[in-house]
Amino acid sequence: MSKKKTTSKQMPFWGHIYELRRRLFIIIAALLIFSFAGYYIFPYIVKILIALLKEELYASDITEGFTLRLKFSFILGAILTIPIFLFELILFIIPALKKQEKIILLITTTCAFILFIAGVIFSYKVVMPYSIAFLKSEVFFPENIKRIISYEKFLIFFFQFLLAFGLCFQFPIILIVLLKLGIIKFSFLTKNIKYFIVAIFIIAAILTPPDVQSQIFMAVPLLGLYFLTILIAKIFKIGV
Repeated sequence: MSKKKTTSKQMPFWGHIYELRRRLFIIIAALLIFSFAGYYIFPYIVKILIALLKEELYASDITEGFTLRLKFSFILGAILTIPIFLFELILFIIPALKKQEKIILLITTTCAFILFIAGVIFSYKVVMPYSIAFLKSEVFFPENIKRIISYEKFLIFFFQFLLAFGLCFQFPIILIVLLKLGIIKFSFLTKNIKYFIVAIFIIAAILTPPDVQSQIFMAVPLLGLYFLTILIAKIFKIGV
């Protein structure tokens, strides 16, 4: 009898381990596939960079092209794997959740993904062209000054810029989760609006290039998302 009880108790645990291993295998396979895809689309990304910069890029080392392509192919693969990772994570966690918790998890994950994509697109389409134009302006580069812009450094700048906006657009998700967990209250958001505004502008100044336009372009959407979070929390009585 004791052996049967022990086996019945251990089976669910090992079942979870096998399930986790299977989902990890899917994630790793997706990472490899997307990394290979990233390797082949990388030249098109470089064309996008040059179109944005409207200047030639220069490498300082003969191995730079090879190492950059491998490095950023993996980064692109990791970024493209994020939806698969989230999907597999949800499928692994969701059987243990209640119906309401399942709905909350699905809505939160979907909104976080949409906001991340929105942040990346907004930074690429709106903010980056203005930032590049500002940083290249004659105020900083008089006519007799020639630029040699590093291939590697500009590529890093490009991805960091997009990532910063994508992550900052997760701001309302973080606030909603904190409200839902009871870590902060709705009254904390409404009573400390001026401090949040200051904090948002400080974050924007840290994460964007040293130009006022980029900082405003990041701060204004974050302020909008902040007030939208307050409205959603009030309507659905989250943290009230």
